[in-house]
Amino acid sequence: MSQSGGQRKPRIGERIADLWVHSRAKTAEKRDRIIATAKGFDPLEFSKMTAKSLADAPQAVRREYRRLGATGIITAFPILVVFLCLGVTTFFAYHSGFMDISTESDMPWQIKNEKSLNVNGSLDVYLPKGDPVELAIKDVQKDWSTNVMIIYVESESQNITDEVILHQFDKVEKALNPYVSNPSDDVIFILSLSTVIKEVNSSGARVTQAFIKELGEIGCQGADDDCTTREFASSLNESFEDGYLLMGDYSIPSQTTIDQIIDNMYDDNGDPTPGLDKLARDVDDDRKLDRAVIIVAVNESKPSPVIIAEAEAILEKISRENNWDCDAKITDPSDDDYCDGDELGIKMTLTGPVPITNAVTEFSITLFWKIFPVAIILVAAGLFFFHSDVLQTGAWRPIQGLKVVIISGLPTLCSVFITLGIIGFIDYEVAMTIIIVGPILLALGVSYGLHITNRYSEESGTKKEKMHSSISSTGKAVFLSAVTTIIGFISLTFTPMAPIATIGFALSGGIVVVYIMTMLMVPNLTILLDLQKPSHPPLKVFEYAVQVPLRWNVIVIAVFLSAILLSATWGQQNVEENIDLLGMAPEGEEAVIKMKQYSQEFDAGQIGMILVESCVKGESRDIENDPECSDPYGNLL
Repeated sequence: MSQSGGQRKPRIGERIADLWVHSRAKTAEKRDRIIATAKGFDPLEFSKMTAKSLADAPQAVRREYRRLGATGIITAFPILVVFLCLGVTTFFAYHSGFMDISTESDMPWQIKNEKSLNVNGSLDVYLPKGDPVELAIKDVQKDWSTNVMIIYVESESQNITDEVILHQFDKVEKALNPYVSNPSDDVIFILSLSTVIKEVNSSGARVTQAFIKELGEIGCQGADDDCTTREFASSLNESFEDGYLLMGDYSIPSQTTIDQIIDNMYDDNGDPTPGLDKLARDVDDDRKLDRAVIIVAVNESKPSPVIIAEAEAILEKISRENNWDCDAKITDPSDDDYCDGDELGIKMTLTGPVPITNAVTEFSITLFWKIFPVAIILVAAGLFFFHSDVLQTGAWRPIQGLKVVIISGLPTLCSVFITLGIIGFIDYEVAMTIIIVGPILLALGVSYGLHITNRYSEESGTKKEKMHSSISSTGKAVFLSAVTTIIGFISLTFTPMAPIATIGFALSGGIVVVYIMTMLMVPNLTILLDLQKPSHPPLKVFEYAVQVPLRWNVIVIAVFLSAILLSATWGQQNVEENIDLLGMAPEGEEAVIKMKQYSQEFDAGQIGMILVESCVKGESRDIENDPECSDPYGNLL
């Protein structure tokens, strides 16, 4: 132990013991004072004093404003202001997504069932406004849908073209789309091997009906005129209804008819036609189709998580009712998943663009609330380490470091929750890029509080006088810094891409919140904690670092300009712009696993569409209105 002037430096344990004794003495003194006050309490006198204080409050506020300006008003009631800010933070934290129940992490504060943030996971939002692709997608969405799910079907031993298996396809399709060509359900259209077979099975009757109908239109002049041939054709079709049923309807036919239809979907050399190849595959070369897909286009307006949950529930229900599969690990015969040997041996898994984008979105938000606490801890650790004077003096002042963490970190943390909470409260639609708001605000906001509190510790006088001097000088710099940061972020709102524009609004609004919370909480927290930092010379490394731009300013400017030029040319050219959606998706998700399997086994990726705008129906009414409609087949070429 080193000696200085004959006095021994107290150990940490002794300092803590002295602090404990001092705290107990102060507590006992305050307790005795409270007891004495309670004994002499006069309700009438207290009422008079309260009324007088309320009457004098406006004058007191004016005196404080004349003496210390706005700082005096802000710091008039430190505890009240801090608790009000924490109350506002608690309210908006409930709407920020922080308290949303998540299946990925079960935390005690997660009490909210519905999602707080309105996150649009659709890939359409990443297209620039006015882009030809975006305009084409909007045209498609007028009559159809670009939101597509894929039900990936796997068969263990049976051929997917077996009648019993196709009937399972039909049950799923009817449950998902009970009203075909009717917007009352959530499905716009379904494409699968089953729908192709049903279309072919019913085509003979429908072609005959259409032929008779068009013959009846030949003798008619207009749609509204009474026409004998039209009425005769309609009556003829009605009388042939029973015969049309014998010709085939929109249902799964017999196995013989199925085999005939499937045989026509192979070329003469035995290779499957492109239509069959995209809907079903033989992956193990046993001449049995053991993989298939059901492509489901769903409603654009209904939330994807709701549609996905309903579709998965339908698949689960039909699977149990029809004994699709079993679990070999289960030995209880009464269990629904017990293997009794009568299983169909098929499995249907929901995947495709809609489930994948939904999984990426939910995973990103969940991961944000997992990573954000780590960022908070790291920022707090950095503040604590650099403000405990370990590097500056070699002495450890943990109380000082803890005060800086509270003064600078708490207002910024509150600002993050308030910003995200406001977005959730007003139901503002955002993309999954919203997750970068928290870390950016946390990094930028901490510096505002540090500037004010460090200047406070350098001033002399009473607490309020020191804070007044700090705000009068450093407060202006903090305000200008906030304004320039807001201007920088608001420039992002002029981009035609919605995800970037929403980030611009969120960050610029977030900086406003950070500034307000800093000016309200930092002065009051600083006064309550009374941060006092002993003066000491800066570290040598910082002195040397400051001297570099002063001595070699031309060289420093040249280096920075070279770095900027290199980044704008070579660096920009080497930025990879290819976005792999599956690469961003969580690896363990069943939808992701099956999408990768589908890509490998079907040599396929995302669903593509071609928009054809022409007369392709061949109806007589169209031909009368537009001569170009006389050749619908030619219009397709």
